[in-house]
Amino acid sequence: MKKIIEWYKAQSDTVKALVWIGVISVIGIILRWEYVVDSISRGFNFYNTK
Repeated sequence: MKKIIEWYKAQSDTVKALVWIGVISVIGIILRWEYVVDSISRGFNFYNTK
């Protein structure tokens, strides 16, 4: 854990912001997992219609 904290502190503000955006995105995907999977499935089925 100490290595992660040291690595984080050494990063620029831009990298820190991108790390937070990534964490928030992953949390959002986990919370809306059913909707995400359903949307991906509908997207593939759109091209699969005959």
